[in-house]
Amino acid sequence: MRFPLIRLALLPLVLLSLRACNTNDFPPVAYPPTVKDEAKGPSHNTRAIPQMGPRQVISCSVEELSGLCMNRDSTAFWAVSDEGVLCGVSFTGKVTSKLPLEMDSEGVTLNPKNGDLYIAVEGDQMVCRIAAPDYKKIDTLFYVKEAKDGHFGNNGLEGITFYKDSLLMVGSQEDALLWICKLDGTVVKRVCLREESSLIEEVAGLCYDPVKDWLWVVDSDAGNIFIFSVKNFDLIASYDVGFIDNAESICVDRSHGYVWVGDDEEPSKIYKFSFNF
Repeated sequence: MRFPLIRLALLPLVLLSLRACNTNDFPPVAYPPTVKDEAKGPSHNTRAIPQMGPRQVISCSVEELSGLCMNRDSTAFWAVSDEGVLCGVSFTGKVTSKLPLEMDSEGVTLNPKNGDLYIAVEGDQMVCRIAAPDYKKIDTLFYVKEAKDGHFGNNGLEGITFYKDSLLMVGSQEDALLWICKLDGTVVKRVCLREESSLIEEVAGLCYDPVKDWLWVVDSDAGNIFIFSVKNFDLIASYDVGFIDNAESICVDRSHGYVWVGDDEEPSKIYKFSFNF
């Protein structure tokens, strides 16, 4: 008669064990990228952070590739070079068109409403427009006064991205500064990203992500990709890309599930990172 009693005594333990094995009682396991900033902690749900997956390296014949953005229908890239060239580039790295710019072009972004391109020019510390649809006419829109008056030189404008409401975000190597500007050059907001995060050293490339209202920043000195919340510029996540020689441009491609990073070394390369958004 003891055996049934033992079975009854063990029944709660068995039920508890079965309950523990039921995976529906637990949230899915998430492996977020490192967020190491001591000054400002993350203000996000870590399970919503994009996960970086495998990468592919693509050779690109754009000499000194310094800027990268998606074209209007997300079928290829626009790219600019330190050597002063605007190129159309396929996802396999093939150059499909060329327009000489004769300026130190460091970043490129596209206005999704009309297809116009905007170029960040270092040295002159200016923003230029190349008008759609023929992309042959180049106009100077404005100079970034702080960078020009401060003689930032080769530590000047490096990144540019279309924001919203006809606003541009422009970034510099110097102090990892970020200006949100109207198309006439009026500065709406100025942010020093170094004051927002102790991890960042410079802005080498920018890409605004309208899906989450995030700003993706690639920093070639720190060897990292950073995501900042545009609402308050809290650091959301960082990804180690120190294996890239000179990461100078970034393009977030949610439609295909990738983040693309341009490497400004000879020969130039484009890194294609799979991302679980």
